[in-house]
Amino acid sequence: MNHELLSVQELKTYYRVSRKKIVKAVDDVTLSVKKGEILGIVGESGCGKSTLGKSILRLTEPTAGKVTFLGQEMTGLNAKDLRNMRRHIQMIFQDPYASLNPRMKIKDILEEPLIVHQLGTKAERREVVCSMLEIVGLDASYGDRYAHQFSGGQRQRIGIAKALITKPKLIIADEPVSALDVSVQAQILNLLNDLQEA
Repeated sequence: MNHELLSVQELKTYYRVSRKKIVKAVDDVTLSVKKGEILGIVGESGCGKSTLGKSILRLTEPTAGKVTFLGQEMTGLNAKDLRNMRRHIQMIFQDPYASLNPRMKIKDILEEPLIVHQLGTKAERREVVCSMLEIVGLDASYGDRYAHQFSGGQRQRIGIAKALITKPKLIIADEPVSALDVSVQAQILNLLNDLQEA
């Protein structure tokens, strides 16, 4: 039985920076991830790790190649089907502040994916939001605050909560604990490990 979650074949993401110059941010990457497996990608700053993650999710459109998730090719999906697929594949961004709407309260930011994917009643969604804040080490009352009221580490925890809230089958983590202190790093890594085993 094939338990492969993700297959990436010859993925390329190029940027044209001038008439004569093209930057090959991602160049001919092939990889696969099976259920319960962790794949780490190591490289120096600026080598294309973040672009690879965004290209897999089609947050950045790849130039060429093929991405298959749960047996379905993502590179050809329309916007609606892609949105439905993203319930099951989420990304934890390296810069949490850029992924949090400064005009929305944290509880609304976290509830939004549940609304988009029509998961639960309003009361159930609010309960999930409070529970998820506590799972990542924040008090449930913090849901009434805005992103600018948190430290970098706290915002990263919120970003992680947002990625986990739909219970995705695959998480693409772009240096998810780099902004956290050592004790919280351990807590988040243990949480991700528990989810991997679930």
